[in-house]
Amino acid sequence: MRISRIYILIISIMVLVVCGLLGCKKEEASQKTDSSLEAPITTGYESALTAHVTKPIFRPSGTGPAVWGPGDIYTFLATGEETNNVFFQFEAIVPAGGGPPPHIHSYEDESFYIVSGSLEILLEDTLYQAKQGDFVYIPRGVVHRFKNVGKETSVQLITFVPGNVEKFFREAFPPVTDRSATPPPITEASTQKLLEVGAKYGLKFIPSPPDTTKH
Repeated sequence: MRISRIYILIISIMVLVVCGLLGCKKEEASQKTDSSLEAPITTGYESALTAHVTKPIFRPSGTGPAVWGPGDIYTFLATGEETNNVFFQFEAIVPAGGGPPPHIHSYEDESFYIVSGSLEILLEDTLYQAKQGDFVYIPRGVVHRFKNVGKETSVQLITFVPGNVEKFFREAFPPVTDRSATPPPITEASTQKLLEVGAKYGLKFIPSPPDTTKH
């Protein structure tokens, strides 16, 4: 009788030990499974952060790459390549008579901040007289343009969100090698190039602007 009890006790202890070992193995397997599931996500996330990290920019005045716009000088301050395509910003120096024809951006929102001088701004069918310190926001799909109708040169900051549209500017306009030079004339060839390159980047130029009212 005593032997049977001892035997049963030994069997019970063995069962507990085996179950315990199996439980540990299951827990370890579960931890390994969890780790194997989490590791790629963590590693991928860290890699993504590393791949998309951006660097601070300090760009002294007049040192950014520049192109000749339609009568203007556009100096790149921060490109989509430098901001992970979050935004693209440039300084526009607009002499008397300068400014692009009415157009629409299909993929980017745009804003103007007038640093100095004044500009006539077309937003859909309304004309605004923007002066120093004024701000303009243009959602994508809205017909717009700016034009210097005064006698003094104007300066504004233009920002696009998201970035990447600087590729249009690089392709459509010639680079500036001498900032003191006179902007090249607008010709039929340059206008045709503007239309062709613009179509690649979702820019639509409006040949006949809508009837306007002054604000």
